[in-house]
Amino acid sequence: MWFPPALFDLPDIAPVTLPEADRPSWLFWILMGPCASGWLVAYGLAIYRAKLDKRVGIPVFVVEVNLAWEFTLSLILDQADVQRPINLSWFLVDCFILRQTLRYGWKDYPSMSRRAFRWMVFGVIAWSAVFHIMTTYELKDATGIYTGTGLNVFLSLSFIFMLSRRGSSLGQSMYVALAKGIGSFFAGWTVLVMYPGHHLFIFLFLTVWTIDATYCVLLYRKVREEGRSPWAWNRPPAEAPDAPDGLATTGSAPRQEEREPAVRSGASG
Repeated sequence: MWFPPALFDLPDIAPVTLPEADRPSWLFWILMGPCASGWLVAYGLAIYRAKLDKRVGIPVFVVEVNLAWEFTLSLILDQADVQRPINLSWFLVDCFILRQTLRYGWKDYPSMSRRAFRWMVFGVIAWSAVFHIMTTYELKDATGIYTGTGLNVFLSLSFIFMLSRRGSSLGQSMYVALAKGIGSFFAGWTVLVMYPGHHLFIFLFLTVWTIDATYCVLLYRKVREEGRSPWAWNRPPAEAPDAPDGLATTGSAPRQEEREPAVRSGASG
């Protein structure tokens, strides 16, 4: 049977087996410094915004998968010495975000009981940790580049899904969006300097940058639509809009419904 010739031939040497490119250490830190700082700032600002709005600032599934990545690549797996302290700092901050996720994250899943939500959170963390360990071992990915880059695409998309699901700017901030975008921008250039011949990374980070820019525009428009300044530091929490499926409501009633489980939980503790 005749088939048309393939458009692309597979390489003789898999790019995943190629070593890092030679580069001066100063270039690495010029790029990695803003990357690490941008993400730490984004985490810190998300924690602050969550305290104001009583809604998580990082999508729930992102918290779970991201925390597992940082945990395994800082405390479990043998990784590049220069990367482990950075991953550990991210992990420690993510522990605070996990605490807020357990406290506020269930509000994004009103059909689930709070107990089921907690089981889901820790179940996804456990599964993700095993996945990261197996993938990193299989690829011998000493820097966590492959899992980290793929996670970044998922993370960026999750912010847009969170904005669409809530239908408001609750838990979200332009400062978080920009800090996350800056961190991902410099993460991309760090990876491209380390692995210049890996076209997969070029494709993935172009995707991340496009999604991050789209989220910034969508969030800016949503905050303006709510009649608030996108750049107000202590912007009052937005009201959750009406939803035909009953997942979101407006007014003071939902605030009372959200407070009651917390009061009962506090009383039982």
